[in-house]
Amino acid sequence: MFVLAIFLFCMSSSLCAQEKSNTARQNLALVGGRIYPDPFSKPISDGIVLIENGKITAVGAKGRVHVPPGFDTVDCTGKTIVAGFWNSHVHFTEPKWEGAASLPATQLNTQLQQMLTRYGFTSVVDTGSDLPNTVAIRKRIQSGDVIGPRILTAGFPLYPHDGIPYYVTESVPSALVKQLPQPATPEEAVRAVDEDVAQGADIIKLFVVSIVTRDGKHTTLPMSLPIVQAATAEAHRKGKLVFAHPSTNEGVELVLQGNVDVLAHTTEEAVGWTPAIVNRLKAANVSLIPTLTLFSGEDGPDANHQGILQEVKSYSDAGGQILFGTDIGFITDYRLLTREYELLGRAGLNYRQVLATLTTTPAKRLGFAATAGRITTGQDADLAVLDSDPADDITAFSRIKMTLRQGHIIYRAEGQ
Repeated sequence: MFVLAIFLFCMSSSLCAQEKSNTARQNLALVGGRIYPDPFSKPISDGIVLIENGKITAVGAKGRVHVPPGFDTVDCTGKTIVAGFWNSHVHFTEPKWEGAASLPATQLNTQLQQMLTRYGFTSVVDTGSDLPNTVAIRKRIQSGDVIGPRILTAGFPLYPHDGIPYYVTESVPSALVKQLPQPATPEEAVRAVDEDVAQGADIIKLFVVSIVTRDGKHTTLPMSLPIVQAATAEAHRKGKLVFAHPSTNEGVELVLQGNVDVLAHTTEEAVGWTPAIVNRLKAANVSLIPTLTLFSGEDGPDANHQGILQEVKSYSDAGGQILFGTDIGFITDYRLLTREYELLGRAGLNYRQVLATLTTTPAKRLGFAATAGRITTGQDADLAVLDSDPADDITAFSRIKMTLRQGHIIYRAEGQ
């Protein structure tokens, strides 16, 4: 049975008690679980992970690693321990996030838990939101006032001139829509990038092709290549990665010619990418965030999006970088996370490859490989405890018993 041998939070096991303990450093031992130190190493059965001052200090099998006196012990018998997950495509754009600087901490804790930490996410990349508001959420987490994941943010994405997508105007608060930059010239694009970075953006997001409404019909509107190139060059000059929403294969071409780093989605095409496109993306070291659920119904991709599984499979088979991401926040039914794992499996990824998309690959791409993505001595104690082994069922990645961020338990399933 998965229980805490000692109450880790002296007040109670409630979220309120977790808040009061959030700033205290604890020495923890996770004992008895099956440990995946990284996606491709041999798992450790009946293992132990020791955590001191937010860092992993020892990992190994019982008998080789011993629990020192004074450690709080978490019984993980029958569970699986992996590195904490990255969700590389989320949004803090639902109305409930507005006014984050002054929302009650308990409310933000609950919202972050419902959307992210209950699913094992210890780091997330917000690919478009109200930048000052998202920075406020991040600051409250960093201060210990609120319990949540590491947040990297793009803030305000850049759109084609007069090119806000129809679904953004329908789903995002109008006050936020009015702030979204739509540069008409390369110079305006550079200024928009500079303004995002000055306000705290960690990455830059471009809508290189928008789907807009014209005369009552949906049509595509590309960003001009000089604007893409200017924005990307300025972002790189400031040390920032550039993510892009491609929409179509025309968007992929803009990504390649514009030196963009990350595709925030597959393309919304009925057919997949040609081998030539795959090879060019791989040669350019472009990472792909599939967000397969976004384009899929209950039975998988619809007739207009059959190519997306092929795109992911062909890129993975070619050795291209895949980053896990769900577009959660735009997708408001958080339970659909399980489907993303199923669809990645249908695209040909095995459980080890999926674990890499959640851990080592994003940590490396986003510059955190030295401290995140693996269960090894010296890394931050960002961990997810799964109810079962994804080697047996890939959807086990969605069944989380406990999430730890820098050694703090930021989510624990009810009854555990």
